[in-house]
Amino acid sequence: MKKLKKIARAFFHQFGIDIKRINPEIKNLSFDEILKLKVSKDPVILDVGANKGQTIKRFMDIFSNPTIHAFEPVEEAISKIKDNYSDNKNILINNYALGDKVDFKNFNISQRIENSTFHQFKSNSKWLQTRSKQYNVSVDNYVKKVQKIKIETIDNYVAKNKIEEIDILKMDTEGYEDKVLSGAINTLKQNKIKIVLTELAFDDVRDKYLSFSDIEKYLLPNNFRLVGIDLANNNLFSGLVFFAEVMYFNKNFYDI
Repeated sequence: MKKLKKIARAFFHQFGIDIKRINPEIKNLSFDEILKLKVSKDPVILDVGANKGQTIKRFMDIFSNPTIHAFEPVEEAISKIKDNYSDNKNILINNYALGDKVDFKNFNISQRIENSTFHQFKSNSKWLQTRSKQYNVSVDNYVKKVQKIKIETIDNYVAKNKIEEIDILKMDTEGYEDKVLSGAINTLKQNKIKIVLTELAFDDVRDKYLSFSDIEKYLLPNNFRLVGIDLANNNLFSGLVFFAEVMYFNKNFYDI
C-alpha cells in the first residue's frame, strides 16, 4: 500500500499536483472569503496600484456596495478603469501614485503595464529575459517609456477628502509599498485603517525587494497583526517569481 501511494504521488507530481493528507482541524480560507466574513458589505477601500481595474472588479464581486478610491499613474491602464467605471459614483479614479511625500518622479512603464515600477529591473534576471522574449523586445527595451508622474500621500488624500475610516488599504505598487505606508503614518496612528492587504515581492526582478520588516515597521507599532499569507512560489530558487499577498488586521477593530 505504501509503495502504491508513493507511485501515485510521483505520478501526480509530474503534473504539478502535490498530494498531502488533509488535517480536519485546518480550514483553508481564501483572502476573498476572509474579507467577506470580516468586512461590512459597504466598505471604504483604497486601491493603490489599481492597474486596469482587476481589484476593483474583485472587491465589487465580494461586497455589495463598496466605495473604492482607485490610484493608478499609468494613463494607458487607468483609461481601462474609466471605460468600465466612470459612471459609477462609488468608484473615485485618481490618475497619480501614492508615496511618502508630494513629488514628481520618473516612473518606468514596462511592456506589460502591470510590472511598471519606480525601480529599475535587473538586466541579468531570468524573469526580465523571459518577459522580454514574450514581448519580442530586447532586455533594454522592456521598459518602453519613462514618464514623470505625480505622487501624493495617503495622509493628504484622507485629510482633503475627510475620510474617517478605511476598511481596506490594498497595495500593489511593485516594491513601493513601504513608501506608501510612510506617507500614511498619521492615518495609521489615528487608527483609521482596519485592514492592510498588500503584495510583497522577495525575488530579484528589480534592484530593490522588500522584506516583512520594511512594512511591519509601520504596521506593528500601530496595532496591526499579520493574519494571512498567500504565497506565489515558496522559495527564491525555483521559478521566475517569489512573492506573496499578505493580510494584516488592526487589533483595535478585530478580536485577534
